[in-house]
Amino acid sequence: MKLVINGDDLGYTRANTAGIFQGYEEGILRSTTALTNSKYFEEAMKEAEEKHPGLGVGVHMTLTLGKPLTDCPSLTNPETGEFYPGRKTVWEKNPDYDEIYAEWKAQIEHYIAVTGHKPTHLDSHHSVHDATEQAKEVSMRLAKEYGLQLRRYGDYKFVTGFYGPTATKETLLSILEEHKDEDIEIMCHPGWCDLELYRMSSYSTGRLQELSVLCDPDVIRYVQENNIELCHY
Repeated sequence: MKLVINGDDLGYTRANTAGIFQGYEEGILRSTTALTNSKYFEEAMKEAEEKHPGLGVGVHMTLTLGKPLTDCPSLTNPETGEFYPGRKTVWEKNPDYDEIYAEWKAQIEHYIAVTGHKPTHLDSHHSVHDATEQAKEVSMRLAKEYGLQLRRYGDYKFVTGFYGPTATKETLLSILEEHKDEDIEIMCHPGWCDLELYRMSSYSTGRLQELSVLCDPDVIRYVQENNIELCHY
């Protein structure tokens, strides 16, 4: 069994990023995806590549957090210049899918410009990459263009259920037991919680709970005893 534990939101805040790195160093996390439009992206990548070279880092494409890297008026609030927050608003604004393609491409290109190499894979904040059929077409086009795997459409079966109230040791062990003959990806959101994260995200202290589970000795022991291969894309 190959297992991708992917910590979404690298670069969201410094505290959140530190928690992802701890999940890699002390737990079973081996993959993450970065918000390349974040003000912390470059320093997060510098630390990832210098101190955590075995951690796979992909691009966490976004349309719902922060400011875009391109001029995309159909995707942004004209008063703030930022993406519309939340999972649904952007789709209610009749978005221009050419603008979505250009923005996601810019986010990928920014990753390459900063690191000098391609990301490991693609996924998205709030699952916008396949929230509509047109968005799915755009994201799959980019995945093909860059030769990258895309969450839910690659080699690993995407398994849900580890989030919020269900982000427990018992839930994670149950998921691993249920899928022990498959290669899977489990999305997670581990992180430390500081005031910045608490103000920015409705999912703040829950990230600490997830980090605790990923670093739990019983979980690590289960992975070792069952010869589960921890990997990234």
